[in-house]
Amino acid sequence: MRRLAPLLVALGAVAAVVVTYLALGGASYKPTPVADPCRTREWRNPGGLQAVLEQVVLSALDGAACDLGVSREDLVLALDDQDSLTAFAEEHGISSTDAERAVRNGLLRGLDDAEEAGALTGNVASLVRAAVERIPPSLLLDALQQLRALIGA
Repeated sequence: MRRLAPLLVALGAVAAVVVTYLALGGASYKPTPVADPCRTREWRNPGGLQAVLEQVVLSALDGAACDLGVSREDLVLALDDQDSLTAFAEEHGISSTDAERAVRNGLLRGLDDAEEAGALTGNVASLVRAAVERIPPSLLLDALQQLRALIGA
């Protein structure tokens, strides 16, 4: 019987974990639904430039995804590289011009959200808005990612 004691203790521990798991709803796992990109998300009180940039980019991606009728997550994966973007455009029946317009409009939405939240002053927002209207969106997104990496380092 002494030889079986460790095995019985281990089985008891496993049974306790499984019962607790099931009691807490572990058998009915449902993934969190993807958020609607057309709904404006509440802005946090940004603590610095990095937080503001992060929220502008997320809002921009939401705006672009809303224009294109896709989830923000699908759009982020499509923006990984040119091949991904081409495959995404073909899959959704859009042109690169449509995608560029959607990203530009999304960036403008992100700026509007930042201004409304008081995260950007009118002068800064005006300068950034002028850049968004004149520079190709792919270059802007690259610049924002590089700036965020520099600030976060």
